[in-house]
Formats: sequence, structure tokens, C-alpha cells
Amino acid sequence: MLTGTCHCGAAHWTLEGDPGPITACSCTLCRRYGVLWAYDYVDERIRVAGPVKRYTRAGKDTPSLEILFCPTCACLLAWRGLSSD
Repeated sequence: MLTGTCHCGAAHWTLEGDPGPITACSCTLCRRYGVLWAYDYVDERIRVAGPVKRYTRAGKDTPSLEILFCPTCACLLAWRGLSSD
């Protein structure tokens, strides 16, 4: 199992099992935070717990993803793809 937490410890995530391939994204957000992403479905192998805030990119009528972060220390926790349905 992999685990991660925000800086203050209020929010955290877990990933059960082998993460498989991970990605080093080079978008402006990921470059700023220097993150590596592992993929699965929320509430299946990946769980995010604790208080989180959500951010979607401004100026997008139908954003394709949201960023989850800690409302206390502002650490990035995860991103979640949004359905276009």
C-alpha cells in the first residue's frame, strides 16, 4: 500500500496494491508541485480522507478534471477526472 498526506496531516490518501505505471506530468500545475501520479478509481483502490477542497480551472465551461487539496495547508492531494455525461 502507498500512502500520502498533506503537510499538516489533516488529509491523506491511500492506494492499495501495486500502483503500476506512474506519470510525471509536465503541465504547469504538476511542474509547480513536482508530483508523480498513480492511477485508479476513487473509492476502489484509491481513497482520499480528511477535509479537502476542490479546484476546477477557471474559464472552462466543462472542466475535465478537478484538483483536490487540503484547505488548511493547501497541499495538493490528488486529481479526479470529471465525467462529461
